[in-house]
Amino acid sequence: MANSTLYETDILAWSEQQADVLRTLAARPDLPNALDLAHIVEEIENVGLSELNAVKSFIRQILVHVIKCRADPDAQSRLHWHAEIGNFQAELAGRITATMRRKIGLDVLWQRAARQAQLDLAAYGLDARELALRMSMLDTECPLSMDDLGAETSDPAALTAKLAILPTVGASRQ
Repeated sequence: MANSTLYETDILAWSEQQADVLRTLAARPDLPNALDLAHIVEEIENVGLSELNAVKSFIRQILVHVIKCRADPDAQSRLHWHAEIGNFQAELAGRITATMRRKIGLDVLWQRAARQAQLDLAAYGLDARELALRMSMLDTECPLSMDDLGAETSDPAALTAKLAILPTVGASRQ
């Protein structure tokens, strides 16, 4: 695959490849001293890492909104949360690459999303103690797959329904 094609299709793989090539060049004594290869390598790696972090953020946001929809299905914000899920999925679908899929730990993102959803739901007025108890029932493993999350045309309600592991807490509003 040509470098320009790899750059366009998998920025993370491209940045890793280019960083490796530049590290090899850094060992050459015939290059100008003014060429700051160590920092150039770091910057190129950061291009790919920045895109990877953006993808992780979209995934975490999808998970947060799915958890909130499942935990409080009668919330006035539910339709807004569904719209947000769709928006985040569209962004994810446009950015995720095969290399990123291999480097993403869904279980870590799931735990972060569960904590964020708990804080958000508590702010909406759900009983904090009951919510904490129910959120503690969440598995440490993400029950959704990358395919579930990255489906640009998925139905947010169907995605939410896959989270049957989380009991609803809508009845506990104060």
